[in-house]
Amino acid sequence: MIKLVYVIVRREGLSAGEFRDYWLTRHGPLVAAQAGALRLRKYVQSHPFDDPASEAMRAVRGMRGPADGVTEVWWDSLEDFQAAYATPQGQAAGRVLAEDEAKFIDFERSAVFLTEEHLIFDHTGGKGPGPEAVKATYLLTRRDGLTQAECHETWLHDHGPLVASFAAPLKMAKYVQSHAIAPEVNAGMQAGRGYEPPLDGITEVWVNTLEDLAGGEGAAEAAAALVEDERRFVQMDRSRLFLTREHVIFDHTR
Repeated sequence: MIKLVYVIVRREGLSAGEFRDYWLTRHGPLVAAQAGALRLRKYVQSHPFDDPASEAMRAVRGMRGPADGVTEVWWDSLEDFQAAYATPQGQAAGRVLAEDEAKFIDFERSAVFLTEEHLIFDHTGGKGPGPEAVKATYLLTRRDGLTQAECHETWLHDHGPLVASFAAPLKMAKYVQSHAIAPEVNAGMQAGRGYEPPLDGITEVWVNTLEDLAGGEGAAEAAAALVEDERRFVQMDRSRLFLTREHVIFDHTR
């Protein structure tokens, strides 16, 4: 499967509460209604929430502030994604969604890109994190001087196992890397609406409760080691990290 990641910044004039309410209660059902025409398999909204841990994680890394939210949409394949938008029904559905997005999204400060997921570990037994789960959402821009391929290689084969080795002290339940793919398609989507440049990927780390963010014995040392390693491949001042809670609008993959 492939996953489209939509990093959303709200339009000026909308409060955070107004934005989240419209996105969840108005736009979410609208996307669900177009799922068949667009061959959508799954749709998740990740809503940020205020917590001192978010600012602490950003401050130690020198990162950008949070976005207003992240949309993730899955297709069976890149070919299926492209075919869906090539049909009259898919084009019509795309226009409906685009017109609605213009009501609450600032396109010029948002970003869209296609990715492929890499599951590094899942300690939930395949059930997924529980209802009180919190997700650290890490929007990654590669370090200056690295190619995207070099960034992905280091991230997946060096950093991924390092994170896995610290899963216990950091009480991590699940960890997924989503690497940007299809650069020509991403560039076309960017040009079409004037989005910010596509990112190089997104890391998502779930813990089962907010209290688990504090970790256990050795958590401080583990967290410091991960930050040090991230600097090898992440351009911190052009990346973001913030806490979110997921809203699964629909999941037709089960």
